[in-house]
Amino acid sequence: MQQVIKNNYSTLLRCLEPSNELLEELQSVACVEDRMSSIKQQKTQNDKNDALLVALLEVPDDQQQSVMDDFVAALRSCGQDYVANIFRKDSDKVLMSDKHRKMLIEKTDELCMFLDPENGLLNKLLSSEVITVGDCMKIRNKYRFHEMTRELISTILRKSNDTFQTFIKTLNETGQNHVSYILTGRGDSRPLSEDYRERLKSKRAAVVRSIYPEILMPTLISKGVFTSHDQQRVESRQTNDEKNVVMLDLIARKSQAAFDDFIDTLQRRYHEHVAQELMGPEISTEIEAIVNADVDVRCLEAQLRENMEQSFENDENDVVELLAPEGISVSQVLDGSIIVKFRCKDYAALESLKELYSSRKLDQLFTDAFRPEFADKGLRYLRFSIADEEFQRCRYRKLMTSVHRKALLSSAEKLVDKMTVSSDLLNKLSLCKQRKKAVKDEETDEQQVKMLLDIVSRQPDAAFRQLLEALDDTQQTEAADYIRMCGSVKVTLTENVLTQESGTVHLLICFRHIFCRNIYGLTYIL
Repeated sequence: MQQVIKNNYSTLLRCLEPSNELLEELQSVACVEDRMSSIKQQKTQNDKNDALLVALLEVPDDQQQSVMDDFVAALRSCGQDYVANIFRKDSDKVLMSDKHRKMLIEKTDELCMFLDPENGLLNKLLSSEVITVGDCMKIRNKYRFHEMTRELISTILRKSNDTFQTFIKTLNETGQNHVSYILTGRGDSRPLSEDYRERLKSKRAAVVRSIYPEILMPTLISKGVFTSHDQQRVESRQTNDEKNVVMLDLIARKSQAAFDDFIDTLQRRYHEHVAQELMGPEISTEIEAIVNADVDVRCLEAQLRENMEQSFENDENDVVELLAPEGISVSQVLDGSIIVKFRCKDYAALESLKELYSSRKLDQLFTDAFRPEFADKGLRYLRFSIADEEFQRCRYRKLMTSVHRKALLSSAEKLVDKMTVSSDLLNKLSLCKQRKKAVKDEETDEQQVKMLLDIVSRQPDAAFRQLLEALDDTQQTEAADYIRMCGSVKVTLTENVLTQESGTVHLLICFRHIFCRNIYGLTYIL
């Protein structure tokens, strides 16, 4: 026994599982029982293993055979045949291979970003006897996803080699094919790209404030983006914002295809403003090919369109490089004349695109890039056509500003007895049927007011003005004025020392938007 331990010390140290079950079995093993208390007090698994192996190495020569027999029996009774086989091979169970160990260790950080232990994975691993109840408890005692994942990987590393394939199979069975791809490189599903993960992170606060989760959940379930486990985790939270935080955390761990379906759901289920915030404004344009008189325009445009598609797909033209600094990219080239869609990084990029279009620099940029190959076919130049409504549509989808959102939510308590949510009022607002129903379903007038203001606060910023106009139109000017007051720019007073001569200090006092009104007995400044 001593020789086996010495020859395999490092292997035993990393593969032996000092579970409570095993240590209990060893309580009655001669020459080890009196060391159990000390072994159990060790903090880490490796420390426990080290203490246990040292105890076994100190077994007297005349007792080594009987102790080894008891130790091997204890290992087998606890499901560690792959370790027992190091001492006496009685089955085909072997330790985790170096190849699989290296793969798991090298990919741990990436797995922590995407693996979801609680989406049915742990339950299946438990039922498949890949992990024990004790393993499951240790993993679930961790608070965050990445901590649970590290504990799960650490546990699997101590298992038999066939555990690796069972782990891969279970990932696929629980809808985590993109995670198994990280380990195997096989399959069609890919993890969410780092670019989109970063967008979810940087836009997190704004998106959380703008989603109405009840509208999205049914479609996300039907598309397979969320499982029943996901739904339970989201709906177990109390407030909409709390639900949205969980929703975004889950999306960030999904596949690229799941994220694409999430964006599609936002667009289809009345959250176009949120999709635009995450992806950036998209402008649809039409290109007209100006050609010589004897040229078949349709035929030339078809060739141009195909050339553009390939060119942008392969990044083989100067347009990509020249537009990138402006935060603009070509997202699609479509049929129907030549339709080009531009994706703008943000609203500053949107204005840059409008300036390029208005100045005809966009025409020149595309003409310079694509005319040389088609000049001998009669192409003279390319001319863009972008309807002003395209730019207006994108501006209309800007999220509610923090000032307006705060104004709506802070007004709720003051307006519960000053505002009436009538059918006439709701009909003047651009709300979907589900949102209007959610307001009407509230039991009291006070709850209806609060629900309406919360829903409007999650709409595009244009909804703020629309609500004020609707209140005015329904003769609720007092409520409209109060919200206007809360959403107005506060007076700013700045004192700057301009000069100081002969002991005299000259001050510049600046007031902005000075206008006094009196509502509810309070005088305030807009």
